[in-house]
Amino acid sequence: MNNSILVIDDEPNNFEVIETLLSIDNYDVYYASNGEEALSSLDAFNPDVILLDLMMPVMDGLEVCNRIKLMRKWKSIPIIMVTASAGKTVLADCLAAGADDFISKPVDGLELRARVKSMLRIKKQFDRIEALTKLQQKNILGLEHDLGELGCDLAVGFANELNTPLNNVLAQLENLEQNIDKQSRAEILTSIKIANKSAINLEQLTYKFWTYLELALEKKQFDNKETCNIKNIVEQISIVQFQSSHREKDLKIAMQAATVAVTEQHCEWILKELFDNAFKSSEPGLAIKIHGRIIDRSYHLWISDLQNEIIECQELIIGLKIVKKIVDIYEGSFARTIVGEDKMICVTLPLA
Repeated sequence: MNNSILVIDDEPNNFEVIETLLSIDNYDVYYASNGEEALSSLDAFNPDVILLDLMMPVMDGLEVCNRIKLMRKWKSIPIIMVTASAGKTVLADCLAAGADDFISKPVDGLELRARVKSMLRIKKQFDRIEALTKLQQKNILGLEHDLGELGCDLAVGFANELNTPLNNVLAQLENLEQNIDKQSRAEILTSIKIANKSAINLEQLTYKFWTYLELALEKKQFDNKETCNIKNIVEQISIVQFQSSHREKDLKIAMQAATVAVTEQHCEWILKELFDNAFKSSEPGLAIKIHGRIIDRSYHLWISDLQNEIIECQELIIGLKIVKKIVDIYEGSFARTIVGEDKMICVTLPLA
């Protein structure tokens, strides 16, 4: 796209001279015969540089320059004043009106092209700075929104989950402090084990907190081209998590093999949190069903036969918040639903 040059001069002959001198550089050169015409046609011409004659009837170049510089949309357009006088007073008046440069009549072609190119470089730099400023403003607004959302999430979710293990630790320590002389060794060891388990839970929650914080401030789209086989990861994680809870017989897996466009680390996070919340929210002996299938160019994963608590209170569970954040990064979906008596959490992920 060619750069646009607007020439404002009451003498058509002057325009023809300038147009001829600039023809070598393939600019789109436009003409306005007076200030009013120029001001009313700025949107149509959309100039990158303005060559403005100083001496014009009705509205002289100084007034035109001043009015353009007062217009927010056009104040950054470089204006070169074209004047027959090179006196210091005249030049000072031009600069005071907002002119960026000036050139004397009769116009020299070499000087004209050099000054126009110089002004175009300035305009290009200004456009870059303006674009960067707008991007930064957009990023700041997005960050403010994310931080506001993050604060709300943590105020509800993290504090809620933190209370239980923290209270358990404090309760066991208080019990030991007050009753250690009255308790048997076995009772003391039991209190220590409960406190230790709760402390481990606190440590895990803290790690989840930092993971969630990192994800909440991460870009919406993840540029990594890494992929993973979701069925393999499901089988690996389910063996570890459900055997450790002695509930491997409760798990029913029906997964279609597929490669998803998600990093292995993120995929593991999703599955670990879904599995963790699934067996925590269901009684031993109750089957937990894991299904995975390719539907409409996406991979659909759902866990069913969950207890009401995980469906009704999922917004308070920081682990599930992590799942949702990861899914959002890959422009997937995360939803809770109840179909008849079957309670489910559903996740969709992009295929590789």
